[in-house]
Amino acid sequence: MITREMLFPLAFYQKAKFHGSKGKYNYRIEKYADESDGKIQFILHIWEGPECYDASKKEKEMLKFPFSEEGMGEIVKVLNHLRQ
Repeated sequence: MITREMLFPLAFYQKAKFHGSKGKYNYRIEKYADESDGKIQFILHIWEGPECYDASKKEKEMLKFPFSEEGMGEIVKVLNHLRQ
């Protein structure tokens, strides 16, 4: 089970991306500023397999969440619903 504390404070995401895995899935969490409206969001990428983000040829699912504690809570829920 993934907990909020495992995914670092919001300040971490100002300058870095977080990579993790759960079972057969890998994920990456990053901050994203939408160029069209300047809105800052989290982007969660999820893909299957042992390869890292850059090396994986598999299709990656991309989900957007608010850049906030509430958004991070939603990310935790999604990650905990991944099948092992």
